[in-house]
Amino acid sequence: MNSKVCLVLSCAFLPVIFAGVVAACGNGEIVGRAPDCWTPKTNFDNCCCFGSFCELCDAGPGEDAGSDASMEEDASPKCEGTCVPLRPTNDAWSFPHLVWFGSADEARTCPNNLLHQFTRYRDLTVPAASCEACTCSPSTGGCTPPSTVVAHAAVCDFVSGSAETPFPPPDAWDGACTAENAVPASLDCGGVPCVQSLTVGKLGTTDVGCVPSAASTLPLPTPQWGEVAIACEGLEDTGLSACAEDEMCAPRVDEGFHACVVLDGDAICPVEGYTERHVYYRTFTNTRTCTACSCGDVEGSSCTAAVTAYKDDACDAFLLGTTISSDKGACIDMSPLGQPLGSKRVTDLKYSSGTCAPSGGKLEGAAEPSDPVTFCCVP
Repeated sequence: MNSKVCLVLSCAFLPVIFAGVVAACGNGEIVGRAPDCWTPKTNFDNCCCFGSFCELCDAGPGEDAGSDASMEEDASPKCEGTCVPLRPTNDAWSFPHLVWFGSADEARTCPNNLLHQFTRYRDLTVPAASCEACTCSPSTGGCTPPSTVVAHAAVCDFVSGSAETPFPPPDAWDGACTAENAVPASLDCGGVPCVQSLTVGKLGTTDVGCVPSAASTLPLPTPQWGEVAIACEGLEDTGLSACAEDEMCAPRVDEGFHACVVLDGDAICPVEGYTERHVYYRTFTNTRTCTACSCGDVEGSSCTAAVTAYKDDACDAFLLGTTISSDKGACIDMSPLGQPLGSKRVTDLKYSSGTCAPSGGKLEGAAEPSDPVTFCCVP
């Protein structure tokens, strides 16, 4: 026989027989050294020691004891799912995920008890919206007395070109009784009485303005996503050791799911392996709002009042009176002519509100997807 025969020895007896151990291997060849039993696995002329026992581990021709290679092959992990390409090494691509792409109304759950990792979105629908119309309150304001009062040496119908005698009120007059700048009686203007008529100027109008309505309180409809990407676990426990060197083990893909790697941002997919590109988004920005309301200039406001002239300096001896407005003054004929202008006052000042043109209340801004995420998938 050409095969080697090795004597199986127990390490427990080595101290006794170490000097005389012999093993018949082959053609009567005597091997006179003991195996090293203090190592996990040591070859000794086809004899192997494990722990405290030595056993035959390499059979001769015709014998089927198995080899180290076959034992290691049997112990290799198996991919129970699907082998997919290794993740790209450029940029910070994720390990594979199982991803479902589709309508948000028909979103799938992760299959086979795989954990959900995250959801991303696209196809943002922005509903039409409108704002409440702006309005303006009636204007507020006040009236100021006339700044001019003038006597003429002619009746009202012929005052043009006639001699004038001013009877002005004091500066910043509030309309109260005043004897300032009085005109004496029988004052002569070229042979005729200087006081034949009295012209009073227009009232002044002070507009404060209108108050705009508050900003629109109508809630704007919220944008909605039309499509979602549901990302699930995508790597088996044996991920890096159960497939070829350029592959990794992913769970078995259910219909509608894809093996994909993910990278934040709008990225370019690899030219091999994960080549199918999908861009989704984490969220959206919504700057839509209704502009504030404002009001234009006041239009149509007016003032009215009563103006009275007196002979004395204390506004007791009535001489003449009329109504005036902010649109026009008045001219009053004197009868008899040439009477004194001793004092004057303005009463019953009344402000009539005007209107303001509203503006604002317009929809501005936009709702747009933001924070893109790129999925690159195995086709």
